Amino acid sequence: MMMPEETRDAIQWALTQDTQDGGQVTVDMHHILVEKVREYFNLNGVEYGSFSYIDLIPFLGTQQ
Repeated sequence: MMMPEETRDAIQWALTQDTQDGGQVTVDMHHILVEKVREYFNLNGVEYGSFSYIDLIPFLGTQQ
């Protein structure tokens, strides 16, 4: 499955969000990053299929 073209924007948005404990989301928080990317897709009406952190790696670039 190909990731939506909005994936890079979703990751950038996710990395500006706070975790439940008030910290900032980072690329090292694999599960939380995936959940935040899904949240972005849902908020913005982006259609997507099942994906995991591994699917996000090509989009992380220098953010990793």
